[in-house]
Amino acid sequence: MMLRLTLLGACLSSFLGACGGSSPPTHQLTESQSAVRAAEEVGAQNTPKAALHLKMARDHLRNAEALIIEEEYDDAALVLKRAEADADLALSLAREAQARTQAEDAMRKVQELKRDME
Repeated sequence: MMLRLTLLGACLSSFLGACGGSSPPTHQLTESQSAVRAAEEVGAQNTPKAALHLKMARDHLRNAEALIIEEEYDDAALVLKRAEADADLALSLAREAQARTQAEDAMRKVQELKRDME
């Protein structure tokens, strides 16, 4: 009888520890939201490749918020990391597109100056 109570206590404590052990990933949520905002501010939605990753980041954010409501904090944290990674990629792709456009503009100006000097 005592052995059963001990085993029952051990099972209950491990079960409760598994359920209540993690906390909401509020820091990761903030980081992911900030990454999405940064991509939006740079204009990622105006660059096709960046827009795709921005959309994926937003979708991941929504999924993570639903997981947080369901108290699936570990899964939510992983999805939030994916959201942040996609938002960071969108930001990089948007910046790369802007830099490419600026470089092409500069090359055109150089070509115009060369023609004017001839």
